[in-house]
Amino acid sequence: MILRILATYLLAQLFLGSCANAAESVPDHVFTHGGIDRTYKLHVPENLADNAPLLLVLHGMSMSSEWTYGRGFNELADQHGFVVAYPQSLEKTIYLTDFLGLRSLAWIEVTEMVRWNAENEDDRYDGVSDVDFLSQLAMQLQQKYRLNPDKTFVAGFSNGGYMSYTLMCQAGDTFRGAGVVAGLMDGIVVDSCAPTGPKPLIHLHGTADSMVPIEGDPPTPAAHDSVKYFAKLNNATQEETVKVSENTTAYIYRPEGEGAEARFYRIEGFIHYWPGTPYLGKSKGKQMEDNSGINATDLIWELFSQY
Repeated sequence: MILRILATYLLAQLFLGSCANAAESVPDHVFTHGGIDRTYKLHVPENLADNAPLLLVLHGMSMSSEWTYGRGFNELADQHGFVVAYPQSLEKTIYLTDFLGLRSLAWIEVTEMVRWNAENEDDRYDGVSDVDFLSQLAMQLQQKYRLNPDKTFVAGFSNGGYMSYTLMCQAGDTFRGAGVVAGLMDGIVVDSCAPTGPKPLIHLHGTADSMVPIEGDPPTPAAHDSVKYFAKLNNATQEETVKVSENTTAYIYRPEGEGAEARFYRIEGFIHYWPGTPYLGKSKGKQMEDNSGINATDLIWELFSQY
């Protein structure tokens, strides 16, 4: 069963990665970190004001920054005046033992695949820390474009969503809040989570997601439980349930006094994808129906814009 789930996950991620060409190809910028040239795509609106916000958007496993570039944040950045960066991860080894719950045993390699080191286990990946890379990249962009260091956010899909949770827990002095789509909070990260102050959080997840199941898999908590975890840290004790569309229910946790909001959007029957953007099917030009009734990009920035 575990082997079948792993094979299905890898194949699905490869298919999602093949859809990256939906966005027009744009040049990469280079940021040297730890002696390695890392790349990212960037969108800077014209006539950007000083002290503007910064958003990093992280792709999923086997995917690319070109895919995230097409999620619609550039248009919002032009409207609302913020900078968007789309970092690219490196290839890393996938270990079957991780999926068997034997993470301490580094054997049975499956393949090399582009992914974020959301577990922050640098020793397994030649000392390459994605937490440090993304933090340093954010600070370099803050300085170069005179951006507001207190308004730097991160959003991510799938493995990028896992990474977004990790940045909240381990780089909270750099990242103000997170938007997670179809990702979870890694069980290792939960045990060592130490966010710096309240962190606005929005998490969107489909109940039909077979790649990253909404209910998690111990020690990885369920999606809603992760949001509740941050709601407690944010002093967000006022809970409201809102039916936002036929298939989507929002659970909103608002703070009393000082704090930050946390939101969970449960999408009935929705698959492993980004709500509100076209899903390219196996046939060229074919699209699968988006039954979510929401737009993840709009909702993520709507929350961030309040902070």
